[in-house]
Formats: sequence, C-alpha cells, structure tokens
Amino acid sequence: MMRIRGIKSALLAAAMFISAAAVASVEFKSGDAVLRLSEKNGAVESLFAAGLERVVPAAEAFTLQLLDDKGEPTRLKSSEFVFEWSAPRISAPSTLLHGQLLTWRHATGLVVHMFITATGGEFRFKPSVENIPAGMLLEWFDGPQVCIAPDRKLFYPSWDGVEVTAFAHPYSPAGYRERFAPWPDAPLYPGLAQMQFMAAYKDGKGIYFSVVDDRHTPKAVDWDQQDCKSIRLTLQTFCGDLDADGAWRPKFHYSLRPYDGGWMEACEIYRDWVRTLPDFQKKPNRPKWMYDSPVNLIYPVRGEGLDNKPRDMKPNRYFPYINAMSAVEKYGKLLDSRIMALLMHWEGTAPWAPPYVWPPYGGEEELAKFRDALHKRGDLLGVYCSGTAWTQISAIVPTYSLEQRFEDEHLGCHMMRGPKGEITANVCNGFDAQKLGYDLCLAEDWCVGEIVAEAAKLSRFGIDYSQFFDQNMGGGWLLCYAKHHRHPPIPGAWAVDAMAALQKRLVAAGGGMVFGCEQTAATPYVPNLPYSDVRPMPGLMFFGRPVPGSAFVFHEWMCNFTGNQCGMRKMNPFWRWASGFVNGDMFSFVLGDNDEIVQGWPSYWKDDFPERGEFVSFVKRLNDIRKKHPSFLLEGKMIRPFLKCESRPATVKYEGWSSGTVETTEILVSFWENANGERIGFAANWRREPSELTITYADGRVETRTLAPLEVIELYK
Repeated sequence: MMRIRGIKSALLAAAMFISAAAVASVEFKSGDAVLRLSEKNGAVESLFAAGLERVVPAAEAFTLQLLDDKGEPTRLKSSEFVFEWSAPRISAPSTLLHGQLLTWRHATGLVVHMFITATGGEFRFKPSVENIPAGMLLEWFDGPQVCIAPDRKLFYPSWDGVEVTAFAHPYSPAGYRERFAPWPDAPLYPGLAQMQFMAAYKDGKGIYFSVVDDRHTPKAVDWDQQDCKSIRLTLQTFCGDLDADGAWRPKFHYSLRPYDGGWMEACEIYRDWVRTLPDFQKKPNRPKWMYDSPVNLIYPVRGEGLDNKPRDMKPNRYFPYINAMSAVEKYGKLLDSRIMALLMHWEGTAPWAPPYVWPPYGGEEELAKFRDALHKRGDLLGVYCSGTAWTQISAIVPTYSLEQRFEDEHLGCHMMRGPKGEITANVCNGFDAQKLGYDLCLAEDWCVGEIVAEAAKLSRFGIDYSQFFDQNMGGGWLLCYAKHHRHPPIPGAWAVDAMAALQKRLVAAGGGMVFGCEQTAATPYVPNLPYSDVRPMPGLMFFGRPVPGSAFVFHEWMCNFTGNQCGMRKMNPFWRWASGFVNGDMFSFVLGDNDEIVQGWPSYWKDDFPERGEFVSFVKRLNDIRKKHPSFLLEGKMIRPFLKCESRPATVKYEGWSSGTVETTEILVSFWENANGERIGFAANWRREPSELTITYADGRVETRTLAPLEVIELYK
C-alpha cells in the first residue's frame, strides 16, 4: 500500500505530487522537474525541467523476455498487461507522497511492479517481477523505457566514449549470439560498454539515465531508433539473480534526471557515484615504470600484421626476438624514453589460440635473451594474448588443433552455452577470421584453473605487462546460460563476480606483472586492469565523434595507451596522437618493416608514411610533457574547462573498417586537476602549420595566441 504523508518541511526538497490530469497522465515532481507518466500504461510521457521538455513519449513502460525449458523466448510488452495504480490517485497537488507503486498484471499471472520515488531532482524506478509462470525463466527486463528526440546528441559509454550523431544502426535486444555479431550490436556492460548510463542533450540541457547498481549486473547499453521522431534508450538488464521464491527483486534502481551540460557533466555524475564503490576507495596499484611514461613498440614476430587475410605466419625480421633491439634502441634514443616491446604473434602454440600461449615461439631461451637485453637497458617486455576463449582449430596455423583433447577430456561441458544448449564463440571466430572454438565459462573451476596456470607462466618468466584480456572487450565476458554449470541458468551479477575474482587472483599472483584488456576496462574491472589498449576509432567509424568519457571518469585509477589502431588503416597520425595526449593516454607505435613505424596494425608494411620523422619528434614533445606532469597526466583527473578555448574547426579523413571524416578543431585542449587541487590545461596544435587559439579567462580577458606547427602549450588560470 502506498504511504501518504502530510506536508512536512523536512520533505520539501524531495517533494513529489501525483494528480489526475485531464490529459490522462499522472505527474510526479522533484525539485523543479516534473515527470509525467501515461495513465493508460505507465509509460514515460514527459520530463519537463527549467522550462524545457527533455524526452518524447515512450510507447511502452517496459519489455521483458521469458525463456521456457527448451530455451524458446517469449517477449512481453507492458501494453499486453493490465495496468493499475496501487492506490487511489490524489488530486491535491500539495499532497506529499513517499513513493508510488505501479503494477501490471498479465493473464498468465505474471506481475510486474515499479516503485517510483523522487528526490533532489531525480526520479528513481525500482522494478520487481513476481509470479513467474512455472517452467519459465525471466531472462531480461528492459524498463523504464525512455525516449529522446533525434535532434539530441547522445553520450554512449562504449569504445571509450562516443558522442552519437548517427543513430541508424540495427537494433536487437542483447542475448546469446549463435555466431559472431559485429561489436556495435553487442554493447554489454560491463564489457564493450564501460559504464551503465547514457546521457542525451541539446544546447546544454539534457537527461541522465542510469542504473545505480554496485554489483554491476550485466546489461545492454544501447539505443533503438524507432522512427524519425523517437530514439529509445535501453538499459536492458539480465535477471539471473533471483530471490528464494523465484521472483526478481533487484536491490538497485534506475535513475532518470534532468541536468545541465553535455557529456562531461554527465560523466561527472557517474564519477561521483564511482567514488562511493569500495574498490575505488584505495589508491591504484601502479608500477613504478608508469611514471617514466614508456612508449610501446607494437609488432608481430610472425607474419606482417593483417592476420585475418594473409596466412603467412613465417617468422619475420623481428625473430629471433633479439633482432628487435635495433628498433628498441633507435626509438629509445629518438624519444629519449623507456621502451616497452609489446609483442604480437609471439605465442608458441599459434597466434590467437587462447587460452594457451606458452611456451613462446622459438622457445624460452630465445625470448629470455631479449627480455634480459631489454631489462639491462631499463626497457620493458609486454605481450598480447587472446583472452578467455578456447581454440579448437587455428584458422591461421592449420597444424594447431585441440579437437582430440576436447573430445577425450569432455571439455565441452565447461564451455559457455546458449539458452538452447548452443556452443560457439563470439569474437574473431570463424574460417575467415583467426580461430574456431568456443568461450570458456569463468564460473567453472576447470576454466579458471587453466587461465590462472597460463598467466602464471608469463609472470614467472619476468614479463612486465600482459594484455591478457584482449578480445575480452572492456575486461568483460559474454553470456552463459548453461544449466549444468555451477551458476544460475540466466546471466546475472554472478558473472561479474566471477570475472572480477579471476582478475584479482591473477593480479595477486602476478608478481608485479600488469594486466590489461582490449579498449578501456569497464567500471568493476578498472582497479584490476590499469593499463589497456584504447580503441576509440571504431566509435568514430560507426556512430559519431569519439570523446574521452572513460578517461574523464577513471583516469585517477588507470592510464591507458594509444593502442595498435585496430580498425584504422589511415588517419592523420598527428591528430590521432594529439587526441591521445589530451585524453591522458600514454603512447604506442606500430612497427612495420626495417625498424620503421606504420600508422597502425591494419596498415601494410610497405605503406607510404613520409611524415615519420616529423611524427616521431611530435610524439617526443608530447611525451616530454607527460613526464613533466605525472601528478596530472598519470595520477590526476580530467575536469571541465576552467578557460574557454576556441580554435577554427577542422576535419580529418580516415580509412579503415569504413571511410569518412571526423569534425574536430585545429587545436585540441583538455584540463586536469591533481590530488592537491592544482589545475592545468594543455593545448596541442596537431597541424603542420600555425593555428590560433582564443582564450577567454574567468575575469573576461580575451587573449589570442598563435601556436606554431605541432606546438604544445600549458594553460593556467
């Protein structure tokens, strides 16, 4: 029963009213914001704040999906239920309510509740699903449903942060994939989506839509372009964590609030919440070498990159490993920097053959010579691995096969399964890719044991860094529905607990070896994966403009590197690396033939790159500033600008998985704060000609500075 209280001054800040309106809707008030729900079905119709409408009407209040005992889905919409308010509506606008319970009843007996409260300008929705029919499992719940107009910009917390302007993409609810699905169609949190919120805004007025869930239950963070008038935001949540009576009553809530600003202000809201989590109360466990800002040299020891097409895995000029010392010495001198040799195709099994990598190709003795030579110079050794999949057959090296072992040891019982018992793998899997196999279930002791044992071989050998979780996008894993495993048959927070426990175990036993993943680590994995290969470019190619959302939220706890440029064959490298600098990233080069760098991993070794020398000098300049300011660019947090900085608009062309242009400015800027509260800004002219920067100070002074080609300056109040 809804509780009704009289007017009390202590509750005025959290006032909410509900009224029977002539427009067949019910209103809730929090601060100066008014939320209106449809009286017909409880869907969100309006969120009005500061004189502006922030949403457009949603057709449904929620959607959910059930699975029967054969794994067949039944999807239900709120309009298929009978909707009711839990108590008579109150017509007096001054009546204060503690909360309002909404109820939907289905003909099967299924009941959905949504308890709504309002406080501090925020509206909270807490759902529950009860009386689930016998023989059925609740797979996921998607509500409340919030829709925006297509003229908004959308902050999408995937690929390290994207400001979406191209909304057209094929939407389908997330679930088990029977075959490889393009990454943009599988935006799982925590994983490819690093954060569990979205923000939509126009002209500095927006909405923030999030899940306040400290257990990080798996979700799909996505949007559905329903028509030319409406974009539906979705935080589709998996329901594998049930009460003893079989009902789903999550302890978390969904939050909808108006706010002022753009993507940075939204990320501030999320960062404030992240600071309340236990793992973010501790200082990050950074190795000392991070303070020296080493530059990565990324290269294969077999083949020439682009391994999903050429199948020639013969050793190249960087094998034996010691042959790469000439490149290490060359770039160490040119950059006046420590170097991390970051190896690809080094695995002695086969490239891309997870979980097994050891011994290194050519044997431990050959790699040990290289390790010792690196360490003697003060340089570092890193390796790429291929995550937590299982490789049956290598599509690159036909001689690699674990099919017989798989059958003899009945290992299929440990692999991830779909709701119908399907077994496959998701990432980079197929005859036209790198491998054929399955995905390991990380709630299975056998799988965890194999992964821990393999990682221990790296740390015992003295490797400094392992991107062990490559292909585990954001450090996450996918969805397992196996009924015979030691976990519920529906994905839930148990899956995040399993991955976090594995990562903590690896870090504790790693002897100082740092672990990383592909793209920025997702929220619960940041404390375990403080150094990873950022991948902002796919976000540009698919959706809009990359923005450093993950860096803005998490930089105090992690510092990533500019990566191998996966998916990007050609782009202005001065712009790309200047972007990495202002985002707070460390740097990396990709080696091609003859100790010469190429623009990225997908580039051909013979690609023309006439600006190499000038580019290396530019990166040295950037890295010198990084080393000068570790309290900001390693330990500090990114903040909103304390100066207004303007430069002329510019465009940059790119070529990779797709081709196009990105809108940018001639000078890139960012602003930082260290632990002492000191603040600084950086401005980088990535162009090879002078550019003007107009600076407006807080006191109204305006200054125009001309930055020389490829110049970087510091900014102060």
